[in-house]
Amino acid sequence: MTLDQLAELFKRLPRRPRYVNDAPKTIKDLTRIVMEDCGGDASLIWKGKQAGQVHRTFNSIHGVGPGIANMAVLLIERAFLVQFPDHWSMDIKPDIHTKRVLYRLGASDAETEDAAIQASRRMNPEFPGIVDAALWDIGRTWCSPTRPNCPECPVSKICAKRIEML
Repeated sequence: MTLDQLAELFKRLPRRPRYVNDAPKTIKDLTRIVMEDCGGDASLIWKGKQAGQVHRTFNSIHGVGPGIANMAVLLIERAFLVQFPDHWSMDIKPDIHTKRVLYRLGASDAETEDAAIQASRRMNPEFPGIVDAALWDIGRTWCSPTRPNCPECPVSKICAKRIEML
């Protein structure tokens, strides 16, 4: 399909992607990688590769930045039971949820990307990215920006902000 045909297809979807204008180019780039570079076998994006190589591949796709590329590598490890030899180099994706949770827990001194990455590296130097999904889930489910549900949160007993409020 051409980019225009893909754009029309995305516009007709009942639930459109968040970045509907970028989606056609993203799909086109990913399709090119799978078909041309991997001979139609998407698993060749990661099979026999280092995490850093896979990260660079995803980061080369239109609309995919370093955070999403890192998250893709982490998802490949979890979903396909792959362990990259250099998985110790994979950081969390420091999004709004992970930054907030790490800051409120007292693990980072600011709600910034750098502070969140440094905090996750201190928490688990062997594989900082392992905490990504849990942090995201906590931030999305219990640790909301305005009305956190501290009593139900699984980490409330060690949360610096909760202890501060008691």
